[in-house]
Amino acid sequence: MEPEHDRSLPTYDPGLGRQIAEVPVAKSVDDAVNSAAAAFEKWASLPVYDRLQYLVRLKILFEQRLDELARLIAQNVGKTVSEAHGELRRALEAIDMALATPHLMADVKKVMNVARTEPEIDMETVKEPLGVFAVITPFNFPVMIPMWFIPLAVTLGDTVVLKPSELDPIPALYLAGLFAEAGYPPGVVNVVLGDGSTAEQLIKHKDVVGVAFVGSTRVGSQVYALAASHGKRALVGAGAKNPVVVMPDAPMEQTVENVATGFFVMAGQRCLAPGNLILVGDAYRKFKEPLVERVKRIRVGYQLLDGTDMGPLVSAAARRRVMEMVERAVAQGAKPLLDGRSFQPPRGYEEGFYLGATVLDSVAIDMEIAQEEVFGPVLPIIYAEDFEEALELANATRYGNAASIFTTSGKYAREFARRVNAGNIGINMSIAQPTPHFPFGGRKQSFFGVLHAQVDAVDFFTDRKVIMQRWW
Repeated sequence: MEPEHDRSLPTYDPGLGRQIAEVPVAKSVDDAVNSAAAAFEKWASLPVYDRLQYLVRLKILFEQRLDELARLIAQNVGKTVSEAHGELRRALEAIDMALATPHLMADVKKVMNVARTEPEIDMETVKEPLGVFAVITPFNFPVMIPMWFIPLAVTLGDTVVLKPSELDPIPALYLAGLFAEAGYPPGVVNVVLGDGSTAEQLIKHKDVVGVAFVGSTRVGSQVYALAASHGKRALVGAGAKNPVVVMPDAPMEQTVENVATGFFVMAGQRCLAPGNLILVGDAYRKFKEPLVERVKRIRVGYQLLDGTDMGPLVSAAARRRVMEMVERAVAQGAKPLLDGRSFQPPRGYEEGFYLGATVLDSVAIDMEIAQEEVFGPVLPIIYAEDFEEALELANATRYGNAASIFTTSGKYAREFARRVNAGNIGINMSIAQPTPHFPFGGRKQSFFGVLHAQVDAVDFFTDRKVIMQRWW
């Protein structure tokens, strides 16, 4: 049954700037949550190996539809087809991790004769699913981020209500169709469409036991507080301003390529995107010009065309926000070495939400552009006198998602990894993304909660029960 709605939101092809669909905003989340709640008891009672068979079928379908799904993501998000394939590879890794659920659940502890005065008492812990979870995800990874959570949650025995971004819900609906095609019973995986008010209804719903959220720090802090105020557990991944430090001894060719592409993959619209480039000592003189020359070769264009390196931003509002941040940075003293605001799209794509690659020099750490997440194709350059100053600058924002260093020195690499205050650390890589068998780290205002995404979510979607037994 279709949920009732009284309004719709447009969704666009960002490369054309044209509306391609309307998203109905549900009046209520009750139907989706009630469906999930009704399915939970029977689903949770299935043996885990039976639940795994559905996941195996899902993986087969997923692999068969990769090309179709990649083009759908590219059209609705604005990332290139190659970038969409990269997202789907990560989603498949998440399925592979969830296939290990029986092993991941096997953290069962039993102690016999545990009580001194009553030696016949035994105690053990077991993990159990909890019920209905809300999964609220951002626009930039409309398949990968839901797949961080849904395969694991449902294989552990929970049921799920997914609320995708209102900017690009089409890939999420396609994904839900794959779950249905794989044979998952009705109610196990549900999708509800809407905006922030829909997410708020989900978090407050009496039958939702927890919420997994990925998005901005502003919204993430609100989600965390709202969940806590309603007695729900919450896993909240938030914003970032990931520093990249380049030491003078870093290898030229590999560093230039990795840094230049890292800042502009997906037009900078990812939480692991580099945020500040900190050039240390002679690295400023050695690397600045080669980096600018490499960035100049990035081909901006329509995301579905072969040969495009960087597509548009997701929306006109996103483009306007990034341009305004660049304008304020220039007014504060930053010097554009490349100014993407002047980019002119090819004929036929003039209405798209394009912004060229932008490189800003003479950026000070107290500027907004150095402190706040841009989520756009902007590379701010900050000069540091030495390693100690670079480390201080790397730690000088409110975020702690990721941090990277380029160097041939094991000493600098070790000291950086030990002392930088971030959850994901890259050595000679500008994007430090852990595979799903590792937790997706985060510190400071990049993360709210205790348990992180990916493998940590095994404990998020279950709870321990202590069973004490005495048999005479």
